[in-house]
Amino acid sequence: MGQQTILIVEDEAVVALDLKLNLQALGYAVLGVVASAEQAIEISAQQLPNLILMDVRLQGPMDGIEAAAAIRRLHDIPVIFLTSHSDSDTVQRAARTAAYGYLTKPYQIKELHAGIEIALTKARMERQLREADRWFAHTLQCVADGVIVTDLEGQVRFLNPAAEQLTGWTLEDAMGQAVGAVVQLGTLRTETATDAANVAAQNAVHAARAARRDDPQAAVRKVLADGRPATVAYGVTLLARNGLQRTVDQTAGPVNDDNGLRLGAVLVLRDASARLAQEAQLRASEERFRNAFDFAPMGMALVSLGGEFIQVNDALCNLLGATRDVLAQQGPHALSSSDDLTHEAQRLHELFDASRAVVQFEKRYLPLSGGPPVWALVSVSLLREGGQADGQPTCYLYQVHDLTQQKAAAVSLAALANERVLRQASELADASKTEFLSRVSHEMRTPLNAVIGFAQLLQLQKITEPARTQEFAGHIRLAGEHLLSLVNDLLDLNRVSQGTLKLQTQPVTLAEVVQQVQQLLQVQAQAQDIQLHSHVHTALQVLADPQRLRQVLLNLASNALKYNRPGGAVHVRAERVSPGRVQVVVQDSGIGMTTEQLTLLFQPFERLGAESTPVQGTGLGLVIARGLVRAMGGELSVFS
Repeated sequence: MGQQTILIVEDEAVVALDLKLNLQALGYAVLGVVASAEQAIEISAQQLPNLILMDVRLQGPMDGIEAAAAIRRLHDIPVIFLTSHSDSDTVQRAARTAAYGYLTKPYQIKELHAGIEIALTKARMERQLREADRWFAHTLQCVADGVIVTDLEGQVRFLNPAAEQLTGWTLEDAMGQAVGAVVQLGTLRTETATDAANVAAQNAVHAARAARRDDPQAAVRKVLADGRPATVAYGVTLLARNGLQRTVDQTAGPVNDDNGLRLGAVLVLRDASARLAQEAQLRASEERFRNAFDFAPMGMALVSLGGEFIQVNDALCNLLGATRDVLAQQGPHALSSSDDLTHEAQRLHELFDASRAVVQFEKRYLPLSGGPPVWALVSVSLLREGGQADGQPTCYLYQVHDLTQQKAAAVSLAALANERVLRQASELADASKTEFLSRVSHEMRTPLNAVIGFAQLLQLQKITEPARTQEFAGHIRLAGEHLLSLVNDLLDLNRVSQGTLKLQTQPVTLAEVVQQVQQLLQVQAQAQDIQLHSHVHTALQVLADPQRLRQVLLNLASNALKYNRPGGAVHVRAERVSPGRVQVVVQDSGIGMTTEQLTLLFQPFERLGAESTPVQGTGLGLVIARGLVRAMGGELSVFS
């Protein structure tokens, strides 16, 4: 709580000094010593001490009692009088200031200490009580409901602003009035009646209700007697003082102290206009929903959480060929294809777990007429209490769209599309076969022409020079070897495309295969002034056919040499890129390829213009290489 501060108001200097020293010895902080009432009022306003010790007789025209009264009015600071005057007139004047103590001189220091502590504690408790009262009063001022507090006789003691507005009474006018005079009820609210019988029935209901609750005075008297809150009376018509009527909800309850002693009662009035408007909107919404449900062009149904029809519309009855009574007896599951029930249950589970607001799925309904299944697109939402997202689930809302015609049309379109695809595939296959045969014949014609041409020269010219004979024979051998290579490539390509290629897959040390390829190409690399480099860890193994893996790497590295430049380099490196996968990179320093060339790279016999250069090739190497890699469970790709 901190050190308590005290102001001393005493016109005798010796007494004031002695008092100050005693107070400091007791642990209090003395803010100052003043000798006049005017000074006491000024210092109190400036420093707000926790307590003032006030002498009655002071210097100047104003005495200590007048000063204490002024200070209490302005700052609510507790005051203890220290005086040698104990006459009744002085004591009565001091009492009217609500002083916290009155000690006559001479006094004992223990008495002074006890008086100060009692005064400080009492002042603190009174401040807490006043603060609590202010909080309570402020809360009631801000409450939107009308709050009326009565005493034990049922007379009004308090109205908050909301109650003033509802009743038309001000707090000043209502104080001391009977609560029945302030809160007057008019005719009970009635619903719109359609005939005389309804009017009579409603009047009887209202009469019964009015007998229980139409008298606020009786309601207050009952809770005062029973000590229990009254039940809420809904839809009561309140007649205000100015003649206006409005509908309120009314309840009452007892007001007790901490010991359970009855102090009075409280009557609470809540304006029911918003509630009634919401109820009217809800009824209108329900009517709109009922109309939309009954007359919707699509099938609609309310289905219980247990899977039974609660309500169905005419469109669903027509779709399933049954009446509402028959559908209610059958249930939705009995009308569904058994193959669709599991999937439907899974989707409803997602909906029930609130992971989705709406679920959709296709299913087949089995008409009771025995006709073919009816395909439908079903949209299901979960209805909850109060329409709230966190409300308890009540039932499912099914919306059933007939897909029979769409399904029939889709089947017809699929058949037409399949026929068109087959025709296009056949035409494309024929075109591809024609183009392939044309390319094969072209590629084979070139070496065959060379073989036939040089053979004819040997026959016709009857060349006897061994050198010329060797030259022509060499050309024939090279053409034959090229033709044999082409035939082998075609056979490999056919095996790869047909899936008849036989592979001997086994663990292969990748570094050994790369080293073999490097040895085979070393002479060609030296002849072209190209450096061969490999960066493969000796422990790295792959699952592959050793011969076919060597064939692939030989093809790639050979191409990297053929399309390189003098002084260039070819790098072969490998690394593990993911669990169970190894990436092998063959990189050259050639001129690269354009984007268009990359798209044509894996076409059979496509050499990207290299056919007009001295570089030998058939245009099948990369096609076969990719097929081999795929057959061994890998993939071949090119970047430039």
